[in-house]
Amino acid sequence: MKKSNEAKGKKLPIIIAAVIIILLPILIFVYIRTHPRWKKAELTIEASESTVKMRWINAGGDTLETRIIPPEGYERIPVEEGSFGAYLRDYPLLPDGIKLPVYDGTTIDREDAAAVFDISLGDEGYQQCADSIIRLYSDYFYENEQYDKISFLLSNGDECDYERWRKGRRMFVLGNFSCELPAAFPDKSEKQYRNYLKEVMRYAGTLSLQKESEVIPAEELRIGDIICNDTHVVMITDEAVNEKGEKCYLIGQSFIPAVCYHIVANVNGDEADPWFTQEQLEQDSFDVGPYRFKKKDIRRWKDGF
Repeated sequence: MKKSNEAKGKKLPIIIAAVIIILLPILIFVYIRTHPRWKKAELTIEASESTVKMRWINAGGDTLETRIIPPEGYERIPVEEGSFGAYLRDYPLLPDGIKLPVYDGTTIDREDAAAVFDISLGDEGYQQCADSIIRLYSDYFYENEQYDKISFLLSNGDECDYERWRKGRRMFVLGNFSCELPAAFPDKSEKQYRNYLKEVMRYAGTLSLQKESEVIPAEELRIGDIICNDTHVVMITDEAVNEKGEKCYLIGQSFIPAVCYHIVANVNGDEADPWFTQEQLEQDSFDVGPYRFKKKDIRRWKDGF
């Protein structure tokens, strides 16, 4: 009996060591998957070589409202102070006439980029088309301390909620499977907020925005609405109207590779116009830059703004 107990005593440390050897890689893997680390990319700002003339531009304006003026006969619709529309109109812009900064430090020269938002990008290139819109929605709520409204679906339909995240809950995602784990201490810092957004950007996209939005008629379009199909999404970023009640819109986007969110313009020969008319967007199909959309792609995210 004594020898048996001694044998068991010798085996116990071996068993414990074996369990640790097996579990440790799994725990490390889970930790890495549930603790994204957002890092700001270093962007390059350089002048565009495009010769296309952009209409309705005040090159000295440093916000959306002061840079892009309404077409002749139009005025911007009134927006409430503190609204999402006011937030976008007051958004700071990078200098006029530049190439699009890419997350990896390169640039892309686009004739249809009318104005580029002074918005940061993560160094891993997650802030693409849907992500840039999620970022603007989320930043607006964050800056207004409406934390309960910061919640997005992942592409598999599961929810990633910021209020739970800041209390220490984390999402573990593997393929199409995801679950929420108590994997961290509470953290209300801005750095942790950026980490949260990176997690959303990893696993959300056009399909998840479709799940969170409803199709609306083109005539009901307003600031914050999206035009979204399976492969690309853009957002109504501003709106103007004339005396006849005819509307026109500024439309913003990012794309792959991740670039700064920017206003996209119609290009016709050597001239470009950043305003899309109501008539254009009421067609059965229409183009926004190189992307084609249909009426059914006009949507409102959740309750809209």
